[in-house]
Amino acid sequence: MKYHICDLEATPEWLIIESTDYIAECLEACETLEMVADLRAIFPRRALRSASIQVSEVQRQKLVNWLQVLNAEEKAA
Repeated sequence: MKYHICDLEATPEWLIIESTDYIAECLEACETLEMVADLRAIFPRRALRSASIQVSEVQRQKLVNWLQVLNAEEKAA
């Protein structure tokens, strides 16, 4: 399945503390690969990366695994 990836550049508004805190909360709440794909479609890549450092280590490893699957599917498509 092909998932959309947000192609917006992360403006300074995306990178302020309030924004990265919100994105980190969204990342922490992800329970499935599809939820991560939805966030990747909404938020700019740099904003996700900035927020991901606030996520728990356990959740970060889940996110890494899901993103590896999503990236492999993207390459295969």
